[in-house]
Amino acid sequence: MPATPRTHTQSAHSQTSRPLLKLRSSLNLLLLVGIATTVVGLAWLSYQVITDPDVAFWLNQYLPTTKGKQTAAHQPRTLQQILKRLQDQKQSPGKPIVLAANGNTNLSRPVTKDILVPIYGKKCSRPPCQNIQSLQVYRSLKLPSLLRLFQGKRYYRLLDRMTVRGPTEEQLVSLARNPRLVTGSTRPLNLSRVEVYNPAPKPGAWLRLTGLRTEGSATATYGQVLYFHPDEARLVLMLNWASPSGEYPQWRQVTGDPQPELVVKQTVGLEPQYAVYWLRPAPTGDLQVEHISLAKPAFADPGYTQSLLLARSGLWSPAQKRLLAVKKRQLRRWSPKAQAQLDYINLHAAVAKSQAQQISASRVQTIVARLVNGEWSAALKLFQAPQTDPVEVRAMLATDPGRLFARIEASLKVNPKNQDAIAWGTLIRHVQDDPKTALVWAQQRTGKNKTSLETIKKLLKRLDQPRYTPKETPTKPKPPVSQEKPPAQSSPKVKPSPKAPPPQPQSSGAQLSSPGSSPAPPKPAPVPEQTAQPEPSPPPEVAPVPVEETPRE
Repeated sequence: MPATPRTHTQSAHSQTSRPLLKLRSSLNLLLLVGIATTVVGLAWLSYQVITDPDVAFWLNQYLPTTKGKQTAAHQPRTLQQILKRLQDQKQSPGKPIVLAANGNTNLSRPVTKDILVPIYGKKCSRPPCQNIQSLQVYRSLKLPSLLRLFQGKRYYRLLDRMTVRGPTEEQLVSLARNPRLVTGSTRPLNLSRVEVYNPAPKPGAWLRLTGLRTEGSATATYGQVLYFHPDEARLVLMLNWASPSGEYPQWRQVTGDPQPELVVKQTVGLEPQYAVYWLRPAPTGDLQVEHISLAKPAFADPGYTQSLLLARSGLWSPAQKRLLAVKKRQLRRWSPKAQAQLDYINLHAAVAKSQAQQISASRVQTIVARLVNGEWSAALKLFQAPQTDPVEVRAMLATDPGRLFARIEASLKVNPKNQDAIAWGTLIRHVQDDPKTALVWAQQRTGKNKTSLETIKKLLKRLDQPRYTPKETPTKPKPPVSQEKPPAQSSPKVKPSPKAPPPQPQSSGAQLSSPGSSPAPPKPAPVPEQTAQPEPSPPPEVAPVPVEETPRE
């Protein structure tokens, strides 16, 4: 059957319908792709909402909510919005502090960042009187890369809130060891400053809250140490601290542990004292700081017990020597706790030795440093030196509150035959208690050692007979005061003055009068009365007294 020829109209219609068909098929394909993409995107977003709480929190800002429920706990906010909202609530937020950044911190925008915002009291927000009331921690939202393109600004959510309560006065007195800081108040002390430790043990961030307490002449810094772990996402109070020297706790390597220890300086005067805390795992699995204590030895050993007794009494160097000897004998029983106690003693012994070796302008201060370090023999040599003033030594022993005598008693418990320690104990009791009681105490400890007892009696005589006292100068110099005025005109007659010293039984007076040529004129004071030249012998005995004081002082 022959084919019918196509007309011109049919061919034109087919040509116009082909582009429409292609467009329609393209639109259908795009629609199908869009529907598929939307379904896949919604499925992916639903999965992210279920598995990632930050995504769900971020979507809250686009969901319809009832007015008044958009609180900080349910609404993502920028840092500027957080600070403005706190100010609108009549709170006083401080400067935000970056706690930790998880991810690559070299990037301009790390993956997450934790920020601490301190909240101060309304009355005062300046350092002298400000009071931290609470701490709020915010964490930036960790969004997937695709959603981060739509984020724009960094949003934060509230992570933790902690109410701040400072230590009480009772805790401050026990920590700072200064009862003068007590005023009878039971309210918690104010904490006015918060700082981040850097460097500090990882992971997490360590915070230091500080305050200042002044009561009369007593001053101490105090505070708390907080720990923030990024995984646990909460602030934890680790310990209260106080320092009478006004120094902040520092992280230092004291023991052989890989992690540093927290060291609080509590030294008062020449008494080295540090509180050392090391990081240990708690039974619950958390991290805790444990105080290195000398109350109990790590294992039973008489030498170990004696070492800790000396250390608790402040005799750090003798305790160090004994404990090192114990370590050599008991290497198999030596434990990390024993090593920590040894390192704790080494820290104090190094400070005590450096103080004892320092050259001080005051010989009494040098004697005190030697006594604090348990160097009884060296301290006695300094006391017996002619340059040492017994008056100052007696005043020092009289004002000792008992720290030196406690050291002597501890030393005698370990070594009862230490004659030098017995001598110093007798000197202290002689000044503070009674001379007879002091001798009885010395006799009980020296026993039949008459040589030691005689040596102690000589030391007591030296302590009771100072070379120069302020009472002698106003009594004896009164006669020569009137005689010292004319010698200015009789300077040519100074030569007869050396004739007076020979009758003196003491050679020290002659030695002291010879170095000073200026004091010689007072001796020929009686020259105007030429018949009374033998009488100037008493004045030379008095004249060396002021001369002896000036070079000594």
